[in-house]
Amino acid sequence: MIQLRRHNSRDYAALPDIDLTTAGHLAEDDHACLAEIGSCLIKDHANKRFGATLLHSHFPVRDGEVLVEEAHADQQLITLRPISGKRPSLVANSVCFDGAGGPLALVGLEFTSEETLAGIRPLGRQDRDVLTGLYEILQRHDKSGRFGLRLLHDPLGLGGRVLLETCEPANRVLTCRTTTEDDPNFAEAIPTLFQWEASLAHGDSTISQGCMQFCKSVRKCAVSRSGHQSSSSHDSSHARSAAQGRQEL
Repeated sequence: MIQLRRHNSRDYAALPDIDLTTAGHLAEDDHACLAEIGSCLIKDHANKRFGATLLHSHFPVRDGEVLVEEAHADQQLITLRPISGKRPSLVANSVCFDGAGGPLALVGLEFTSEETLAGIRPLGRQDRDVLTGLYEILQRHDKSGRFGLRLLHDPLGLGGRVLLETCEPANRVLTCRTTTEDDPNFAEAIPTLFQWEASLAHGDSTISQGCMQFCKSVRKCAVSRSGHQSSSSHDSSHARSAAQGRQEL
């Protein structure tokens, strides 16, 4: 049985702030883990259903709030923002493994409506074997706090385009706009949603890794306990800028 609970403030506090840390840098062991995740998804014929996400945050999410994804097809963008109150009709579309709960205990990090899932079946018992295999890979690479899973869906009809995520920290809103990788705004963008395809050529099977979503991080100033300011950035083009319910699936 799969157990899924909604995130709380501690879950998001545990994620690295991608605007203040080097969380966006993928090391050699990250790539090794992603390659094994891709092979597992291809082997289980689940690569069209799941992608891997780089776990990170941009702003705090409070207890009693749910981070909700909304698609705006007319504007060709997706927004994510914390919304207060219970929303029983929402389903999880981005999850990580709950280390305290074992291989089939998940934390829903982002939620959306079934309409936005665009016909994709929500997480359920049919995903048990795939999730178990992915959990074992993450544990073996010590990456369960590094990568999560996304239920792949495409409410905007991307075609050959990708999503570029930007953040409004003051309003706690993430906006994902459709674009192409030759967009000038792509400078130093960080890949955050990975997906895999398999192809057959001359009798040999090849697995290729792609990225469906990127993050354009912004520079922030952090105030240390001593009162000194420090800054870190993946985006040199920006100036400095001064309940928990559990359900069974």
